[in-house]
Amino acid sequence: MTYFTCFFLDNEKDMIVNLYQDLGRLYYELETPNHHSGNLIRNLAKLCGLPLCENENGYLVIRGEIPCYINADNEEVYIFRLGGTKMANIYPDGHVEMKAAIPAISKTLMSQTKDYQLDVSKTIFKTYIPRDLKFHSDLHTHMNGNLSPDILIALGIYHQIRYPLYYVRKLELTLTKEQEEKIAKQREKVARQFVDSGLTGKYLDRKINDNTFINFADLILGNLDHAEENIVKIRTSLVIMKDGQAVFTNLEKVYLYRYVFTKGQTSEELIRISNIDAIPDVDVRASLKQMQKDGENPDYHENTMFQDKLLWIARSFKKQGVCYAEISDTTLVKKYESIEMLEQVHQVMPKIYRETGVMIRFLAAFRRIPLTIVKDRTTPEDYLSRNLNVLHAVMLDPYVAGCDFVGEEINDIITLKPVIREIVRIAAEDPSFVIRIHAGENDSQKDNVAHSIACVRDSLAPGQQMPHVRLGHGLYTYNLRSKKGRQVLEDLRKYNVTLEFQITSNVRLNNLNSLENHPLRQYIAAGIRCVQGTDGGALYGTNSIDEQLALEKFLELTDEELSWMKESEAKIIEESGYAFSEKKRTFRQLTRDKSMEEVLLKKMEDAAVGGLKLHRSRLDANTELKEQIHELPWDKMPVILMGGSFNSEKRATRVMKEGSEQIRALMEKLDPEEYFFVIGHKMNGYEKYLVDHNEKEFRIFAIVPALITAEEKRKLLEAGVSIRVSTEIEGMGIYKSFNYEIFERRPSVVLGFDGNSAGANLIQEARNGKGRAQIYIWDKSATLREKAVSLEGYVNFFDKNNQLTDMF
Repeated sequence: MTYFTCFFLDNEKDMIVNLYQDLGRLYYELETPNHHSGNLIRNLAKLCGLPLCENENGYLVIRGEIPCYINADNEEVYIFRLGGTKMANIYPDGHVEMKAAIPAISKTLMSQTKDYQLDVSKTIFKTYIPRDLKFHSDLHTHMNGNLSPDILIALGIYHQIRYPLYYVRKLELTLTKEQEEKIAKQREKVARQFVDSGLTGKYLDRKINDNTFINFADLILGNLDHAEENIVKIRTSLVIMKDGQAVFTNLEKVYLYRYVFTKGQTSEELIRISNIDAIPDVDVRASLKQMQKDGENPDYHENTMFQDKLLWIARSFKKQGVCYAEISDTTLVKKYESIEMLEQVHQVMPKIYRETGVMIRFLAAFRRIPLTIVKDRTTPEDYLSRNLNVLHAVMLDPYVAGCDFVGEEINDIITLKPVIREIVRIAAEDPSFVIRIHAGENDSQKDNVAHSIACVRDSLAPGQQMPHVRLGHGLYTYNLRSKKGRQVLEDLRKYNVTLEFQITSNVRLNNLNSLENHPLRQYIAAGIRCVQGTDGGALYGTNSIDEQLALEKFLELTDEELSWMKESEAKIIEESGYAFSEKKRTFRQLTRDKSMEEVLLKKMEDAAVGGLKLHRSRLDANTELKEQIHELPWDKMPVILMGGSFNSEKRATRVMKEGSEQIRALMEKLDPEEYFFVIGHKMNGYEKYLVDHNEKEFRIFAIVPALITAEEKRKLLEAGVSIRVSTEIEGMGIYKSFNYEIFERRPSVVLGFDGNSAGANLIQEARNGKGRAQIYIWDKSATLREKAVSLEGYVNFFDKNNQLTDMF
């Protein structure tokens, strides 16, 4: 057989259908090489009733023949079907016409479990949407999550960005002998700059490798023999983890990989861009060729990397039928960076709009908690005050539609009420100003939808109208049939609040494990304005079209419900168009005899927001608990007991006799010389029971947030436990440190008695970690059961009849 061509069943190029010819017959081999657990291919084969076999590399594949037909024009066409659905028409000239696809959400759910339960209708989607129901906006997305990996790779080649040696090694990219020799010499020079840095070991290596670079264009074009494998590895690094659900930790890491491209800096040594036709990936090749054409276009030939990024974002939106988008970006709350960004926007956006017809506006994004994943970055204590001073200025710009609060939702939005109060003052100056708050994304902060509305309402000046409020996600709140839930619905209607839904990111980020109780239809029935976003679709292998299909298929939305959502977005698009025109006219007057920089800097100085104090003061755990901080032992097995510290602050764990008896029996069986326990920071629930009944004197470690309350300090000192301090400042984020300290490094045991979203994230981290984790969940924990069921084959339940002691 001879190789013919290939195509993909998904946006991320994970499900590859390779085609082979032999004597006029066409055969296929379907493989999923980026999904190493084998769950995806096994579940797909089972769903479609197809046999599995192994290829020459030992990976599971599906093989078969594709039948040939003669159409009405007497042309041969091969028709590829899966599960009774026509997936593609394949023509003798190699042209492939896709008819259906497998969306990222279905692919993730198949990868997550060993026993996939959804049927074909919710797995394989025909990619058609009635014209009258098609959405035309993306109202919830993020700047550095919009472009597909292939376009980012092409931009990296075209702009010849610096690519760090750290990522070359981390991704195990293959370099030529000449490239290895050249980068080794450069590394030696860089190493001399850190001789007196005080860093040692892996920290020194990381610092040196982060500052040693290869020209990305040379990495690909100067190494064509390994270009295909390198592109696949780089592509995989630019999206959320594939083989199951991810957590916010993974998202933060993906953004770091993407920053190399989205914030790319040009290499010092440039090469001649040639051999483009030899690039093995057709999409990278086509995008790069278009970029070269753009370089000859007077409108774009002087584009910066950022301006090209905007151009390709707009082109991607146009391809999806999106004509209006609002993109959140933290750059717009940084003093000088915001001015530079807006100057570039004004230079290029009119040209982009002429070509694409896509209007892009921005939301200045505040981080609800400081970013901790970048270890060398220290966030100043007054960062929110500084952000507000910048917002006072950039809100004058017509391309800035409003502001946003971004980041993992692990704190009550009430803690940010002083910030919201200042933003509401800003909104009083601009009736079109949008205040968007990420609220209700996970079940740890069910008050946040109600509290977000209340924070804005209570901040209004006498006689001030309610500004435009949008809530991103809105997935979790009180039961909408309860008294509190009915009040939420009434407030949403009264204040004309819009809810934004992003179903794929909810699933892929472990915030939605079951689609049965999704509240969208309830909101629509109550007359609440609801719209769709993608949450930075390229991160999750989705786009506006796939998102609409997912909403329709998974939630079984009717045409009337889709029409309601389309009407909701149409009003926003209309209002935003009018607001842009009005603000543009006013901004021209402001900059008539002054530069944009002068106007905005003067406004920032006049704003003078300072001394902003948030809800409560907390103590530095590293200082207050320094006598108790110890390394985790390596000669014993860690047992993580989750039952008290992994709930939201207002939800307490109730210790049940049956649960405490399970812990007592386990402690009697285990040997302190072989095992030690790890708990959270709250010293309550089952975790407190463990500490209080530690008669065999097991070593017990508590992983605590970087900032703790005086009461938490008192309890930890009284308990006499050993301490590990997380880099996270919020208790709901310490699951990340369990991953770093344990799941990524060593085997472990997880005992889940209670917890909501933080608990679910810890379980997912245990499942995803490199160290093998045995996961046991108490059957009576309703909040964890849904998560555990989604991990069929990776989790064991224990109860009265299935004792923990019998499982060890």
